[in-house]
Amino acid sequence: MSMVQMNVRIDADLKDDVDEILKRRGKNPSSVVRELWDFIKDYGDTPDLQTKAEKADREAEKQRRLKAMEDGATLWSRTLKEAGLSDDGEHPWANMTYKEMRDAAYEDVVDEYAHK
Repeated sequence: MSMVQMNVRIDADLKDDVDEILKRRGKNPSSVVRELWDFIKDYGDTPDLQTKAEKADREAEKQRRLKAMEDGATLWSRTLKEAGLSDDGEHPWANMTYKEMRDAAYEDVVDEYAHK
């Protein structure tokens, strides 16, 4: 097997910090690069490498989306309450979940179609 040499430019402080970590694990930069190249060859893709900041950003985005979904799920009942339609419980659909309303609407469409 023929070998090639690769040259990489990297921040000196970052290199020193990582070299120390690799040393504690019994590795060196060359072995880690070889492992990375083997991984890419085996899987046809790069591993999911993320910095702590990227992970934090991803988690924040996930939480934002979950909150938006939660807000969206309660939008109908909040709208009814703001319109004064659900205070007395007079409307059976006022406290339904989105799925319950969707299923009821589907049943109405099926019933309407069946009675034509």
